Amino acid sequence: MGATDAERARVVLVDDHAIVRQGLKAALALEGDIEVVAEAASRDAALRAIERQQPDLVLVDLKLSTEQPAEGLDLCSEIVHRHPDVGVIVLTTFLNQQLVLDAIRRGAKGYVLKDVDVVELARIIRAVRRGEPGFDTRSMALMARSLAGRGRGQPRPEVSERELEIIRLISQGLSNGQIAERVIISESTVKYHIRNLMQKLEVSRRAEVVYAATKLGLL
Repeated sequence: MGATDAERARVVLVDDHAIVRQGLKAALALEGDIEVVAEAASRDAALRAIERQQPDLVLVDLKLSTEQPAEGLDLCSEIVHRHPDVGVIVLTTFLNQQLVLDAIRRGAKGYVLKDVDVVELARIIRAVRRGEPGFDTRSMALMARSLAGRGRGQPRPEVSERELEIIRLISQGLSNGQIAERVIISESTVKYHIRNLMQKLEVSRRAEVVYAATKLGLL
């Protein structure tokens, strides 16, 4: 049975190459709970499409023109500012630690390389729609390595063994529900621990927990 309208993730694709947009749209059409509701090749067209369609998510390419190599980052910031309820996922060919970190700082909920398969991309789209971070394995690993060893002179917050376990599971890309099943506690308890971790690590997003913990040498 197909997904209802309420269950279906409504997505806007933003990429300056028509063939990429067409390929993504065709691939995601195979997923019954994901619908591409608009496409855009530029910043202005993307903002108009988002205003018109009010999607759940926007997939944004970093490079939308030859003049501005990372124009997608500026667009990410603008979308987050204008439409805070819309999840932004950066979809790019660039596996670069600074770009990944910049995307997170700009408010992106996910970072995905274009060579992932549709199953992985669909998983990430669903995760971000649930309010969770969405990263492919290489992007997550790159961020952890980039922060390893930095900030180790800073005072470490008091983090329990259970909280450390939850940080490790978040770093593996598990959702709150999956973490709850793994450690045999309720999902509400997982959320409670994550809220505490965000406060201790002085971050405002779930996606930043792993990076802050790594930076402080907790992992």
